[in-house]
Amino acid sequence: MTRNLLLHIGMHKCGSTYLQQVLLRNQARLEAAGIAYPHNGVGHPGNAEGIESANSGRLAALFGPHDRLVLSYEDLISQGAAAQPFARAVTTLGVEVEIVAFIRPFSEIVFGDYSQVMKQHFRTFIAAGAAYGGKNFERFAVARSRQMNPRGWLRAWRRALPAARFTLASHRAIRGTVEPFLAEAEINWEVPRHLTNPSLRTEDCDRIAATITAGDVPGRRIVERVKEALHAPSTPDAGRTPERQAWIEAVFEHHNTALLKEFGYDNRLPAPAISALPEPMAEGAA
Repeated sequence: MTRNLLLHIGMHKCGSTYLQQVLLRNQARLEAAGIAYPHNGVGHPGNAEGIESANSGRLAALFGPHDRLVLSYEDLISQGAAAQPFARAVTTLGVEVEIVAFIRPFSEIVFGDYSQVMKQHFRTFIAAGAAYGGKNFERFAVARSRQMNPRGWLRAWRRALPAARFTLASHRAIRGTVEPFLAEAEINWEVPRHLTNPSLRTEDCDRIAATITAGDVPGRRIVERVKEALHAPSTPDAGRTPERQAWIEAVFEHHNTALLKEFGYDNRLPAPAISALPEPMAEGAA
């Protein structure tokens, strides 16, 4: 029987944690339907770190007795160029692969990255007396644009596994994209928000970064402010202004152009809906 693999490669801040939590929380149901999502339940909910270098023995062990396997890890997005060992393992075992990658407008990714870096490194920032390596938000966004190469990353995966089916979709289409592969498994797609790695508000990140740079607040108090901010990710965010969104989208325009040209995927931020204005009343009408 042919083995089938669904390989989710990212991108980061595009619903990866949500998808991984769905898979992890439904692990028993998946297994009952003959689908493996190997994970010991500890740590990061993804299960495919380093899979690009896996040999056929490791890949076979991940399948176990099942003929369908789901692997997910958001940092795989940039590892296609190193995936030759994995490609050989796929060929050796005769595995049919479907690669899926999810994406969202780059302004949303940058806001998410800005939050994630603060969440992961705020103690280091406090010790150094400077957040984000001394970069303000604009310099942070420009640096991310230079560091990211989505077209090149996706192209590398296509080259590594040319026979694989490849899907690039919106982060809002996670369920619709993944669900067909999970056929026969009765999946509960609900995940508590706190398990999905919600972002800090941009305004809180700005405020915390400014406080760290000013150096007039004790470190322990800054830690308390970070913890307070972690409880307010769903409230309105004054840091995500339309001006910032438009500026980020302009900075990342070349990435959007490349994705549209090579993959036919339009990742531009949708224009805001504009309500039709009522017809002006005739002069003298009441």
